[in-house]
Amino acid sequence: MIYLILAILTSTLIIITFRIFERFNISRLQAITVNYLVAAGFGFMSESGSFQFSEIPGQTWFISSLIIGITLIVAFNLFALSTRHAGVSVTAISSRMSVIIPVLLGFLVFGDTAGWLKITGIILALIAFYFSSKRGKNLFVNKKHALLPALLFMAVGLNDSMMKVAEHFYVNDDFVVFLATSFSIALLLGIIVLASGWKYEKFEFKNILAGIVLGLLNWYSTLYFLQGLDLYQVSFFVPIYNVGVVALASLSGFVFFNEKLTMHKLIGIVLAIIAIILIAKG
Repeated sequence: MIYLILAILTSTLIIITFRIFERFNISRLQAITVNYLVAAGFGFMSESGSFQFSEIPGQTWFISSLIIGITLIVAFNLFALSTRHAGVSVTAISSRMSVIIPVLLGFLVFGDTAGWLKITGIILALIAFYFSSKRGKNLFVNKKHALLPALLFMAVGLNDSMMKVAEHFYVNDDFVVFLATSFSIALLLGIIVLASGWKYEKFEFKNILAGIVLGLLNWYSTLYFLQGLDLYQVSFFVPIYNVGVVALASLSGFVFFNEKLTMHKLIGIVLAIIAIILIAKG
């Protein structure tokens, strides 16, 4: 259970870190670029065993790390685009609802148990995501931009699913090198995206420092997520992880950033707690 708790805590800290970025006028573009560099570099340096960079492309998990690296950077850019054009609420809900994809994979491919308590908990988790993310009375998406949240739903779901596939079929004791490789691929693609739309922006020390903090949190949250998948059924771990992050992030916003706990958020938090209990007992 320790990996589940640590994954929830570090992922929530990432959300809090982005909120702090706003207060200190941190350049997200610079911080995120440094983040991938730090996550990849720290990952390779923290590997206790011996490995050769030249041997990585020949590893059984290399294709999986390539796909995960791609989905990491694609999901991030889709999140940014969807937030801008489709709205914050729709984007948040679609990214969290993507839990459906790895859960179905768990039932269909990995033989996860599907008791009525767990299924009820998963359904409540989806409802909790809706209430926790909903802002305002109506959710409206311009038809022209409706594809963005749908693509984000697929990208996030594919990323979580590929994590489980890689852990189950390909990765043995080389979790660290596997994840570091995935972050390296995300870094290379991120540099290409950055270069393609290059706009000169002077690097500042505060942005680099912010990127270092974000990179370390990103590294550990992903590592704990992968290690948790190794110990628990995906239909158990992923829903609890997601509702845990949503509930803790909502409470953190209230405590640290004076955000109002609206009725929608309170309902979402209560449903999230009930969902965690049901999934854990199921």
